[in-house]
Amino acid sequence: MHKFYNDLKEFILNQDQDTKGLLIPYYETLLQLESYSEMKELLNHYTCLDDVEFVESDNGWLIGTFEIHNNSLGIVYKIHLELGNMSGSYCECSPTDELYNTEHDCCGNGCDFYAPRISIIKESNVINHEFQGYERDLWVLEEKWMTEYEKELLHKKNVEKVNNLETQIEQLQKELELAKSEL
Repeated sequence: MHKFYNDLKEFILNQDQDTKGLLIPYYETLLQLESYSEMKELLNHYTCLDDVEFVESDNGWLIGTFEIHNNSLGIVYKIHLELGNMSGSYCECSPTDELYNTEHDCCGNGCDFYAPRISIIKESNVINHEFQGYERDLWVLEEKWMTEYEKELLHKKNVEKVNNLETQIEQLQKELELAKSEL
């Protein structure tokens, strides 16, 4: 088993009982993906447990997110833990049924439930670049922006003023024509 799964299992076992119960089905769902080629990339980039973070969600369909950071490669994998679609049919299990589980009041075979769904998103840092120059260089550039912005703003105001004056002239010409025709 890959180190990622061992570390994730340790992480889950160190959670409180409620969170542990919430995360175990998602762990098992992730484990089903171990041989997927898309998962192999994440596993190859995984380094250590310190890179894993779990963020709970208050969104009804999103339970939470595991974030796996690989800072040296500038990559973050986000594993969204979601409620899947309702599958199965209405539970009609009774205590006399084979495989009946008294704790869950169900046989758990063909009955309706929300299967855990995993969605993995890869975010990668395309460029990591800092401004080349000194702070005073930024001041000059910021001043240029403000000057260009002020010029553009003044131009827009002038265009609007011209449009308003042309509209007023047209209206006054119509009124003048009407007044002349009434003479």
